[in-house]
Amino acid sequence: MTRVAFIAGLLLMALPAAAGPANHPLLDLARSRARTHAHSERNIASRADLLEAEHALEQGHVPPEPECARSLGAQRFADLYTTLAATRASLGDLTGAASAYRSAHACRPRDANILAALGSVLFDARDYAAARAQVEAALAIDRRSVSTTRIAANISFIDERWADAVAQFRYVASSDPDRVQAGYGQLMLWLAQARAGVPKPEYVTRAPGEGWPQPLLLYMVGEYTEQELVTRVSEGDDDSNSQPNTSTDERLCEALFYVGEAYLARGDRATARDYFAALVNLRVLYFLEHGLALAEIAKLR
Repeated sequence: MTRVAFIAGLLLMALPAAAGPANHPLLDLARSRARTHAHSERNIASRADLLEAEHALEQGHVPPEPECARSLGAQRFADLYTTLAATRASLGDLTGAASAYRSAHACRPRDANILAALGSVLFDARDYAAARAQVEAALAIDRRSVSTTRIAANISFIDERWADAVAQFRYVASSDPDRVQAGYGQLMLWLAQARAGVPKPEYVTRAPGEGWPQPLLLYMVGEYTEQELVTRVSEGDDDSNSQPNTSTDERLCEALFYVGEAYLARGDRATARDYFAALVNLRVLYFLEHGLALAEIAKLR
């Protein structure tokens, strides 16, 4: 997003120091892993899982959608649809997943979690207007949901509605009971402020989580270099790492996104695009950062 020179100057003081023109160690790591095929794509579901979910729905004798909400088995029918939706989404069938979530919603129209899940799938499909409508409907039912607010905040971030994104990520960062997960809210809060032109972005004051992604939070405030991040990313595949969902590929996926966003906030669009492209090439499809990177690439084009 275009900024006046004064704001750009302030951001240079607020953001981590830019690397030299050829000094992008995270990119080097990503390209090295791509050349050696060191990474592997994780399959969340299989074709057999899909056939099982479809079979369970067929055997469930689900009534027509207009009648489902009034039926005695409405909760069970909704569960069958949500299982099918999640399986389809995991296999990359976002259109089919959205259809199944809509059917689940017909059975449970006041279930905020179904609406939020539908909004999340529509977000991944980059239908942001429809995603926002579903998420707002979910928040109208459960205003205090941290997970739904996180989806709303991501939509605001991609839409560059910075005031909304800052407020929403602040709520996520301060309210998520999981301090590790709250760290991701902190990262996005920091970046939303930076993209909004705030001279000195700030985190919410709370005890940090242990382990990953704490190095990324330290990078944002200039206490870690990108080379030091590479060291912490590479530790993900060590036998001593017991933190779930933090393999080297998974850490690298996240590091590429957040550092890429830091470059973008400094106005370095070309480097940011390189980081987002390297992230997408890792094919960590099940991480939120993958979808966010695709959205940013689409805008940078």
